[in-house]
Amino acid sequence: MENPARQVVVKICALFEQQRGMEAAERYFSPDYLEHNPDIPGGNLEGFKQVLVRERMDRPGLRDVRLKVLNVVAEGDHVCVHMWCEEPGSPPLRILELYRVEDGKVVEHWDAMRVEDQLPIPASA
Repeated sequence: MENPARQVVVKICALFEQQRGMEAAERYFSPDYLEHNPDIPGGNLEGFKQVLVRERMDRPGLRDVRLKVLNVVAEGDHVCVHMWCEEPGSPPLRILELYRVEDGKVVEHWDAMRVEDQLPIPASA
């Protein structure tokens, strides 16, 4: 049986890949959502929605950005997602996100982003 928290986060990722961020937020994020990214105003759901609108990720067709999920790992109510993001005129990003899910809703989120060309080259390469 698949982890239910993982199923929720996979659905969220699919909506973000389709640039349907507001739909993801309204459908899968708890009203008590806690955001640990200091760039999200208030660290809550309303601040997250404000950023979606500001960054034009709230609905399809506003931005030419491609997201691709590379890996999803779940343990209990925590789900980690490794993804890649590309947009014309900007260097690609590698993104690592950690979600905590309760009762089918995201209640907490952390993330880290890094420009791909700033990643260190492994010694074995």
